[in-house]
Amino acid sequence: MRPNRNKRIGLLVPLLIALLLAACSSGGTGSAPNEAGEQGQAPAAGGTYPENGLPKDEKVKLKIAVWENGNGREWVDYAMQSFSKKFPNVTFEPTYSPTISTIITTKASANDDNDMFDIFSTGISGATSLQLVQSGKLLPQSDLWDRKLYDSGKTVREAVADGIFESVAKDMYALPVTTSGFGLFFDKSLFEKKGWNQNPKTWSEFVQLIERIRADGVIPITVPGKVPGYIASAFLTGPMFQLAEMNGNAKSFDDAYRNFTVPYLSTPEARTAFQRLAELGKKGAFPDGMAALTHTQAQMQLLQGQAAMVPTGDWVQNEMKDAVPKDFRWGFMVVPMNDKPDQPQYMRTSVSGPYFIWAAKPDLNKKWAKEFVLSLLNLDVQQMMAEKGGAGSVRKDFMDDRARADKVQAAPRAVMEYVKANRVKSVTDTKNVRLTDPAAAQADKAINEALPKIALGEQDPLPVMAEAATLLQKAIDAQKKP
Repeated sequence: MRPNRNKRIGLLVPLLIALLLAACSSGGTGSAPNEAGEQGQAPAAGGTYPENGLPKDEKVKLKIAVWENGNGREWVDYAMQSFSKKFPNVTFEPTYSPTISTIITTKASANDDNDMFDIFSTGISGATSLQLVQSGKLLPQSDLWDRKLYDSGKTVREAVADGIFESVAKDMYALPVTTSGFGLFFDKSLFEKKGWNQNPKTWSEFVQLIERIRADGVIPITVPGKVPGYIASAFLTGPMFQLAEMNGNAKSFDDAYRNFTVPYLSTPEARTAFQRLAELGKKGAFPDGMAALTHTQAQMQLLQGQAAMVPTGDWVQNEMKDAVPKDFRWGFMVVPMNDKPDQPQYMRTSVSGPYFIWAAKPDLNKKWAKEFVLSLLNLDVQQMMAEKGGAGSVRKDFMDDRARADKVQAAPRAVMEYVKANRVKSVTDTKNVRLTDPAAAQADKAINEALPKIALGEQDPLPVMAEAATLLQKAIDAQKKP
C-alpha cells in the first residue's frame, strides 16, 4: 500500500502540496554511514562553491528523518552519500522508521526547534502538514522551480515531465522529485496470448476490449472496492480532465476542480466520467465481489490470471514482489475517453516531494537543505530511486538513455514506455483550496460510499453526484463568509 493511504486518495481530499504516494511500509530504525567525516574525507578548503555560492569551510550537519517504506532506504542513502562527496562540509544524521509520522508529530508538538529535524519525510498526515504550513513551521520551496539542475543547464520547471508544473500547487513546500503513474496494469504475456488490444486509443476501443475479455471468460478489471480511491484515480480524475479538453472547457474545469469556483461534480465532464464508469459496470467489467476486495487482494487476482487488469500505481511491482510469477510481464494503459485516436491521453499522476524543511533552523542549514532537495533531481539519484525504490522519474529526459531505462523496475518502466509511445498529459488531484466546512467531508463520504455500487452498475451516479454537489456548494459558500 502507498504511504499516503492513511490520508485517503478519494476525490475530494484537498492537498496544499503534492505528496508522494509510495509503497507499503516496511523495515525499522537505523543509521547509515553517510557522513563525509566518517568516510575519511577532509572538509573542503575555504571559499564558496561555484554551483550555489555557499561556503566551503563551514561544517553543517543536517538531521534528516526518512520514512522507511516499500521504496526502501538504499536510494536515499545513495543521495546523502553522493551529496556529501560533492560537498564534504555537509554531513547527515539520519533517522529511519516506518512510523516516522509519529516521531515527527511528537517533535512538532513539543515545539523544540533545536530537537526538530532539519529535513523530514512528507509521509505525515494531510492534517498535520496543513497545520504546519498554516503555523509557518515549514519552509517554502517554490523558488526551486527556477533553479538550474546540478547536472543540466535546464531549470527544474523546464526539466520536469509535461503537465507536472501546471498541476501542482505553486505555493509549494516540497519539491516534486518522483512521479507515480496511475492506471490499468496488466500481464503483457496474457494479452499477447489472447490477442487483446494493449493500447486502446478511444473510448469505443476500450469498451470493445472489455467486451472481448469478458467473452473470453476472464474478469476484465478487478477493483478494490474497499479502497474507492483506486476507482476514482483510474476512471474519474484523468478522464474528467480529458473530457474537459475535448469539450473546450479545460481552463474552467481546472478552476472548478482545484479552486472550487463551482462544485466540479456538477460539470458535464464529471457527469460523463461517472456515467461511463456505470456503463462499464453494466457490461460486467468488474467482479461481483469487488466491494469486499482490498487493494492487495485485487492485485493478487491479476497476478494469478483471474483478472485481465487492475487499477493501481507503478509501485505495484515493489508492493507485490513476493507474489509476481516469473513469466509475468508488466503492461500499462490509461482509460481513454477520446473519440479520436490522435487526441492526447490523460494519466492521473502523483508527484513526490519527499522532504519538508523546518523553517526555524539556522539559515545555513536551510540553504543546504534546499540544495540537497534540489540534488534529488540529479539523474543518478533519479535512477537509484527508480532502480531500487520502484519510483518513476520526474524528469522528461530520463528515458532518453536506453541503458538507464533498462535498469528501471518493470512496472514503472511500463508506465514510462506508455508515456513515450503515446501523447500523454499528466494530471494530479491537487487542490489549491481546502474546504473546511463539514459539508465538504460529507460530500466526500457520499461519493466514496457510492463508487463501488456505481462501478457495478447498481446505482445511478447522477442523484449521488447532485447530492454531493449541493454539499460542496454549501461548503464553498461557507468558505466565502468573513
